[in-house]
This record gives sequence, structure tokens and C-alpha cells, in this order.
Amino acid sequence: MSLVSLCNMIPVPHRMDMDGVGVDLSEVSLRFVKIAPKKSKGYDIVDFGEYSIPEGAIALGRIEKPDVLREILYRLKKEHNIKFVRSSLPESLSYLADIDISTVKNSDLYESIELQIEEHIPISLVDAAFDYQIVDADKNKPGMTTVIVSAVPKNVVQSYRDVFDSAGISLLSLETDSTALARSVIPEGSTETTMILDLGRIKTGVYIVSRGFVSFVSDIDIGGKDISNALSKGLNISSEEAKELYKKLEQNEKPEKEAHEIIASVFSELEEEVNKHFIFWHTHKDKDGQKKEKVGRVVLGGSGATLFGLQDYLSATLHIPVDVANVWGNLFSFDENIPKITFHESLLYSTAIGLAMYTKNSQ
Repeated sequence: MSLVSLCNMIPVPHRMDMDGVGVDLSEVSLRFVKIAPKKSKGYDIVDFGEYSIPEGAIALGRIEKPDVLREILYRLKKEHNIKFVRSSLPESLSYLADIDISTVKNSDLYESIELQIEEHIPISLVDAAFDYQIVDADKNKPGMTTVIVSAVPKNVVQSYRDVFDSAGISLLSLETDSTALARSVIPEGSTETTMILDLGRIKTGVYIVSRGFVSFVSDIDIGGKDISNALSKGLNISSEEAKELYKKLEQNEKPEKEAHEIIASVFSELEEEVNKHFIFWHTHKDKDGQKKEKVGRVVLGGSGATLFGLQDYLSATLHIPVDVANVWGNLFSFDENIPKITFHESLLYSTAIGLAMYTKNSQ
């Protein structure tokens, strides 16, 4: 499956191109995964782990305290012997555009995109770092090539590169969270239009993969914290007690009736927001005036994917199949490999796994 990436923003020698570890950076944590091919078949998890990131070191995706982050990255290097990484970029700093350009030789495609990019992305060309993926090359539109372009400010890219360099780690590539996550949870070769809900502690990412490409990106300001806060208020318990109860819900443990009703009210708010994105996707035509492909299913990822009752609730209210992500499907079969990471942990590491899988897809 081919998805938009920002890998070409940081060219590296070809001999290094097969190396790397997936590093998922967020405002609260760094999670990493390293995979390697097995002698027989498939891939194995060689190493993985998590480091807490102090509040304020990364804010809204921007590195605000590089010295703090450098120390964490230095520990990663020393404790796990990591020299090359592929890191994530938050969606809040990236822009996505679907552009039609006159068909040219592949060697001239980049320059052709440069001529149009400012019409589609609110960054000047001189300040933008971008990469692209060909969606349709002269098949449905004679004489035209359709590309999906991802762009971020160059100074953001440089700030990430600088902090990795300062820790003695080579940054091989940067990819958006949605790209990496889709690579790990969407079956290779799938053409079904799928909505991914990345349920985190702070918010829920909403990504739609269509024709094998991330074609829609948004987020909902509802996450695990909202359920914990609702439980604390509704049951009149401390925030720590509410967090412990929430952890049990993540393990798919059935709550008491009163707690279940409180949780259902937050689920209802989440479903309402998700449905708005469904309506937007299905009612807004593309730039050619055509209806977009119907979303065939929803995949749940992130720490909240296994919350008790969520899968069934969304399936019943959205009237569409809802599945919890399987991040191992594109790496190996359970008949041949038992991963070192538990099922719930795998959902926490899904973005890091997708980043690490860039190595697999490049071979």
C-alpha cells in the first residue's frame, strides 16, 4: 500500500536507507519499535520501549525545550544502541493537498508541483518542505497526473533534525502520524475506504484512507481524559481513582452500572463528532465534482481502542462495521510468531510500528 510520506524531505545515503527504528514522539511520551526480518518468514519485534516527556518540552508538535528532548534521545541511543530513526510529525503541523498537474516525466514532477503548491497549501514555497505520492497517472484524466502532497514548515523539519543530531542519532525520515498509523493498521493491498479513529489520552485523530492514500485528516477534542474526568465527577471519586477505573476499562473490564452510564454519555459525544466527519466526507464532492468513495468500515487504534463497549457502541450507532486494529497483520502471522508486546500495548505502539515498517516496505 502506498501512502503519503515525508521521507524525501531529508535525503540519506542509500546504504543507510534500510536501517532505522520507528520513533513516535508526542507531547507526553516517546515510544520506539525496531523490527527485523526473520530467517524463515515475516518480521520480528527486536526491541521496543517508552520514555516519558516532561510537560512543555513539545507543545503543539513544536520542540520548545530541545535540551530536555536531547537528553531523552541520548538515553534512547545509549540504553538501546540506536543510531538511525524514522520519526513522526503531528498532523497539526502538516498540510495535505490533492493536486492535478500536467503529465510530465517523473524527473520533472517535483518542479511541476513547486509551481502550483502555493495555490493549495498556506505556506510559501521557500518555507515549505514537501513530498508527494502519485494517485492517478494519466488513467482517468488524460494528460493529467493527480498527486497527494504533504507539506510542513522547513523550520519544523530542521528543529527535529537538529535535536536528533545533537543526541548523536541520524534522522532518516519524518512522516505524519496518520501515514505511519495507516501503514500499520490497514491491510496491505486493501482498496476499501476506511476511517481510522486514533483514540488518545487528549484527543481522537480522525483519518480516512481512500484509494490506498490518507485523504482526510482531522481530530476531535475528546479523549481518555474526558472519560476519567466524567467518572471522577459523576462517581464523586478522586482523579487518581478515576484513572485507575479508566485503566480497567482499557483492559475491556465491565464497569458497574452507574459508571457504565457515565461512560456511555461520553461515547455518545464522541459518536456525534465522528458522525459529523462521516457526513462531511460523504456530502462534500471532490475537486472534480465527484462523490467520494463510501467509508466501508472504521478501525479503532490508540490507547482507547479497547475501552469496554466502545466498539459495539460505535458499530450500532454509526451502522457500519467497527474493528479494533491489528497492527501485526502486515508483519507476520500469529501462527508463526508470538509478539513480545501485548495486544493492548501494540495499540499504543501502532504509530511507531508503522514508522518502522517503512524499512520493510522499502525492501
